[in-house]
Amino acid sequence: MPVTSIGVDTVTALLATADALFVEDLDDGNPLTPAGRARGATYALRIALEVAIDAALTAEQSELHAISMRAKLLCLRHYAGPSLARRINALWSRLSEGCKYHHDELGPRHAQVQVWRGEVETLVAELAAARVVGAFPQQAGTAGD
Repeated sequence: MPVTSIGVDTVTALLATADALFVEDLDDGNPLTPAGRARGATYALRIALEVAIDAALTAEQSELHAISMRAKLLCLRHYAGPSLARRINALWSRLSEGCKYHHDELGPRHAQVQVWRGEVETLVAELAAARVVGAFPQQAGTAGD
């Protein structure tokens, strides 16, 4: 399941953006708080994962670009296999939760975002190398049973 070069370039740029958010001197005159940097990096990581998912699914079925990310995550099980799809879904859920602001909760910490960054990079590479399942799995039994 090849990821298009546009998808790879975008994922690489988003990973670089996540890394850049933790650099102290951004030279734009807009100081960011550590929490703002972590949440921004989390957004960049989630979008990078979504771009990789979109690229992988669109390479197989062009109609899949118009459905929600939750539906794409369900479809991914067929195209990338249940184990990889489960791991991607779990990471996407954690990233989505990390993107949300709750006034009574702390946002993701720098160390957690760094772990997520490594996981995104690994899963994007595995998704790009995943083998396409040839046909939808058949249910056990026959219509006559």
